[in-house]
Amino acid sequence: MKLYDSIIKTVLDETKKAGVIEITDDAKSAWPVTESSELVMQRDSAFELGGGTNPSVNFTLVSTENFVEEDGIFLVGDDIKNIDSDCAFARIVILETDEIGEAEDAYDAIRNMEFARYHVFPKGYMVRVSSLSNQEQVRISKEAKQSGINFSSIGKAYIEKYKVIKHVKNARIIFITNKELVESLSPYAKTADDITKSLTHILDGLATDCGHCDFKKVCDEVEGMKEMHLGMANKKK
Repeated sequence: MKLYDSIIKTVLDETKKAGVIEITDDAKSAWPVTESSELVMQRDSAFELGGGTNPSVNFTLVSTENFVEEDGIFLVGDDIKNIDSDCAFARIVILETDEIGEAEDAYDAIRNMEFARYHVFPKGYMVRVSSLSNQEQVRISKEAKQSGINFSSIGKAYIEKYKVIKHVKNARIIFITNKELVESLSPYAKTADDITKSLTHILDGLATDCGHCDFKKVCDEVEGMKEMHLGMANKKK
């Protein structure tokens, strides 16, 4: 699975240039989670990540190419304890998987990995996710901040969820509160989504006349996509 590799390389390069640091060991354990999303009222909020007019984005990238040799949590910008007001926010997930298989299996598996973001409910950390705009906004309670919540403990909670999903071997969570970097990486959320959507195009068995295909640009730019498309078309003959 190399479909997202060019985006992964860009994310890793850009975060490195911006001074990414590893924070995996900044917390001994995962932040406590609840069974459902906890309502954090505005009056009880310390601030919002991606709140107000600040940009926010979330996307998940999958590869078998050993970009993630072990679980890790990384940060560009300020950690929660150093934030006092609404700011920009991104949470980018890179998952190393085993070989998923053909287009149908790949689509179902990738969507399942993406949907994990809807099922992690850290206490005092209210997440609002828009699947249409790929935005992720987080309202953090005053109590959680006073209790020492940080991105390392939140990252550990997410990793625990990802590691029980079929095919996932390792997970890297990148938190970003640097506004300029959030803005520059945001367009890649749509690119990643287009790649995943193109898998459904393959599954539909539509004609391989590239000149009339809405996903021609994706196939032209993404390594392995055109081969997967043609392979599925030949299989259906």
